[in-house]
This record gives sequence, structure tokens and C-alpha cells, in this order.
Amino acid sequence: MDPSPPAPAQPPLHGVRVLDFTQNLPGPYATLVLASLGADVVKIEPPTGDTARMTPRLFEIVNAGKRSCVLDLKRDDAAATLAALVADADVVVEGFRPGVMARFGCDAAAALRTNPRLVYCSISGYGQDGPYAAYPGHDLNFQALTGVCDMGRDADDHPFGCALPIADLSSAMTAVSAVLAALFARERTGVGRAIDVAMVDTLRSWTHAWAEGLTPRDARASGLVAGLGRTLRAHAAATPHGGALGTALGAAARRASSWLEREDVARGADAVGERIKRTAAFRKLVRLRLHALPHYGLFRTRDGRWLSIAIVDEDKFWRALCEGLDLPRVAGVPLPLRMVGAAALRRWVAAAVARRDLDHWLAHFDRARVPVAAVVPIDEVADDPQLAWRLARTGAPVGAPVPLVMTSPGPAPRLGEHTAAILGR
Repeated sequence: MDPSPPAPAQPPLHGVRVLDFTQNLPGPYATLVLASLGADVVKIEPPTGDTARMTPRLFEIVNAGKRSCVLDLKRDDAAATLAALVADADVVVEGFRPGVMARFGCDAAAALRTNPRLVYCSISGYGQDGPYAAYPGHDLNFQALTGVCDMGRDADDHPFGCALPIADLSSAMTAVSAVLAALFARERTGVGRAIDVAMVDTLRSWTHAWAEGLTPRDARASGLVAGLGRTLRAHAAATPHGGALGTALGAAARRASSWLEREDVARGADAVGERIKRTAAFRKLVRLRLHALPHYGLFRTRDGRWLSIAIVDEDKFWRALCEGLDLPRVAGVPLPLRMVGAAALRRWVAAAVARRDLDHWLAHFDRARVPVAAVVPIDEVADDPQLAWRLARTGAPVGAPVPLVMTSPGPAPRLGEHTAAILGR
């Protein structure tokens, strides 16, 4: 029985008209989501069409369910037609460099004078103002500027970008969120607004949260040492006291904890920590972050396939992993010591995983207790049972994320297919 509630009679953006002046990926993906939520998306294309039509399958995916209207914005007589379209729209999404829409007489200020209720969203690489605003750029440039490339480096310290165009896709979702919020506000105030979405803003938000969140610039080594001391004290309290070995281990952990929490040890740790921060090894460790842990990574199996193991700080998952890999001697190692001994522990985990085929591990592990998954080739992703289940719930083709597909969008339009109907010609 499907536990999901029945769908409403109409999708949430039913009756909302979106004028889409964007091409390629960021803007079209954003308006695909709006179309999937029920909006009437009118794609305004030049006579030559969206340049993404040269990659037909990509165009079909990100422009599903839209209508195509050909309008040559460079013609002198296009201004009146454009003004009429804007007056009847709820949302405008444009992806030109700053200043281009102004030359067409349809920048945010002009459009809002024509239609004060309009939500006008501009998506650009660097934003509508600032020293880089007029610069051209693509996804790799934005990843490079915001630290994404610096965080991803190979064994030779060569930086590289994410294979997915995350600047394009993340800014698209930022645009969707901002447009929906502005539409909600308009329902209360009756007034629209201009939205300035810069691809670098979203990526900078992501890299800041991840980099500063896990490795604060003002973090001191004494904090790590004190945390290790508290962990050892808790470990000692939890150690069974029966037998000579248990008593000795508990006493050793308590002595180590007391020493680590001394003020002179904290001062010494901070001094050493500052020196360590200046080393190449530390910078590499900082970039790796979670991937520096011995239990967070991709491990080759006996049949040449790959298993992902993603344990962060959960002792229960680490113990279950060790149990499944037959590594009982290290199951009780606390997280701080797993970090210190990461290189050796990772070799042990890798060697254990390499002894069996991927299918063995997927069947062997209790996946409710151990976070593992196969590394699936991209052309086999649709066959995964969980992903297929999620898509089947909507009955819609792959496109927007499943929870944002409120209506089946239909096919992408032919160039100019709806021009006559939209312009009344």
C-alpha cells in the first residue's frame, strides 16, 4: 500500500506564468523545476534557438513541459511585444550577463515598472554588480574561485573540479528557492521583487560551511587534545572492570586523560599545532576532511568493482563494520585514535574489502547498521531498486527531483512551436 497522501487536484504553481530567457543549463534547470511544480513556462528563444539544442538529449531533459516562443530581441519592434509578455507574466528568469537585458529594454527595473507584481530573477556567474560582474565564465571558473578546486586535489597536489557542473545546478536550485519565496511574499504584499542569483554565491556558501565548519580557522590544537582526554575518560568509564586486563586498560585511560587535560599540555599542543598547520601534510589533510577518515571512502572489491563506506563519527557503525570485515581487534578504537591511525586502519579496511566481490559485501552487511553502497556506473543508475522505486511514485520521466515533480511535464518543445499561440499571430 502506498503510504503517500493523495495528490492535490492542481499542482502548487498552477496558473503561474514564467517567461524563461535562459539557455544551456542553470536557468533551464531552474525553470524545469518550476514547470514540474505546475507553472506555465514560456521559453523565449532567439531565431537560432537555445544553444543547448545542439545537445538534443540534454535540451529535452531540462526543457520538458515548456512552451517555445521565438522572438528576436535585437529587432527594434521587439520591445512592445516584450513589454506585453512581461505585463502578463508572474515570473521572469534571465541568464544573460549584466546589462544585456537592459539593452533589450527589459532589465529588472524596467520590467517591474511595467508589472509591479513581477518576480524577476537574474542568474549570472558573478552577480549583477561587483568588479567581476561583466566577466564571462563557466562552471569550472566558479568552482576555482570559490575553493571547490582547491579542496579536490590528486596525489600530485593537482587541483581539479567536480565532474558535475555544481555551480550551474546549485545556482538553479537557489533560484527556485528564491522565486518561490518571492511568490509567497507577493501573496501577502502584492508586490514583486528583483532577485540576483550569482553562481559564486551559492558555491561560496557551500565551501564556507564545509571548510569553516569542519576546520575553523581559529581552532586550536588544545581543543582536540582536550577532546581526546574526555573521550579516553569516557572510554575508561565504559571499560569492564572485570579481570586484570580490563582494570589495567581503565587505569591507563584515566592517567592519559588526566595528563591530556593539564594546562601545560594544552599550551604545548597549541604551539605544536601552529607549526603543523603550516605544513603541506596538514593542508592536504584539511582538504580531504571526511575522506581522511579510515572508514569514509571508496574501496576496491575482489572483482574490480567498488564499495562506498561512509562512516563519520558513529562508533556503532565502526563496530558493525569491523564485525562484518572480521577486524575485531580495532572495533573498540575511539574516533580520535582512528584519526591518528587513519593510514594504517584504512589499509586494513581496504585489504579486508578486497578479499570478496562487491555482491558478497552488499549481501553480507546488515545495511541498516552499516552505511555502505555500491559505486554504480552512470548507465546503470536507473536500474537501482531504490531509485527506480522513487521514480515510479511520480510516474514522470527523470528530470526534476522526485518531490518537486507535481505534474508530468510532457516533452520539450520544438523551436517556435508555440509562437503563434503566445503572440497571437
